[in-house]
Amino acid sequence: MRRSRGAVALEFLILFPMVVAMLYGATAYGILFFGKYEMQGVVDVAASSALRLDRAHFSSDGLSDQIVNTANATLQRVWDSQDERLTAGTESIQCGVVETVDISYLSCAVSRNNLEAPMVPQLTFGFLGKFPPMPETMRAEATMAF
Repeated sequence: MRRSRGAVALEFLILFPMVVAMLYGATAYGILFFGKYEMQGVVDVAASSALRLDRAHFSSDGLSDQIVNTANATLQRVWDSQDERLTAGTESIQCGVVETVDISYLSCAVSRNNLEAPMVPQLTFGFLGKFPPMPETMRAEATMAF
């Protein structure tokens, strides 16, 4: 009985940092995935804004430009209304037309630099490196045929 004295404290001392690291990693990835979800929502709204465009008012030649202009304006407006935590480190935000043989696509994309402006701070553990590992860039894209 006397020999096991302090064993619980020693086990706690060994396991506590691992439990804290697992909780921090789970929280950090939750925040990161929610940020990606918000980015995807922004580009989805921008791409779908072109569906609400009244095509009867435009010629077939000017329709493509009007769709891109509408989508870009919506993308910029919705992106600017987002939280600073998400918009910091923005690398590119744009909508454009992708042409194939038979179909034209509207493609809206947002990318942000996660190294320059990380959504969640990383902890440095010397020889273990940074924890939790995070992607260098985050990108969301929505495509729609018109």
